[in-house]
Amino acid sequence: MTQERDTAKQIIEYLEYGAAGLDDQTVARLAAARQRALAAMPAPAPVAHSQLAHAGLGAFVSRQLHHRQAWMTMLAALAIVLMVAALIEKNATVEPVEADALLLASDLPPEAYVDKGFDAWLEDSSQQP
Repeated sequence: MTQERDTAKQIIEYLEYGAAGLDDQTVARLAAARQRALAAMPAPAPVAHSQLAHAGLGAFVSRQLHHRQAWMTMLAALAIVLMVAALIEKNATVEPVEADALLLASDLPPEAYVDKGFDAWLEDSSQQP
């Protein structure tokens, strides 16, 4: 970035040095040519502030929500939410199956985990070195 600024400063210095050596007639012709070029340029079309704020996907969603197809956008959003919920539910049902498999494969019988004395035994065994 610094190199670009330095280059720009050098270009400006060269242009100013070259412009300082021009006579008044050439400066007037250059100014008139500049004015003609500016007058020939088309005026920029006014852009609404809301159009500047949206681009890409944001512009698509904005158009969909502000026109007749708003229900289609809402339907698509609902479908995406339902698919995500179904994936989460599918993953949630996998974990208890794994927990059951680990429970059945352990050395303790499943009834030991629901026994009232199991918590006391667990505390005692965890405190012993």
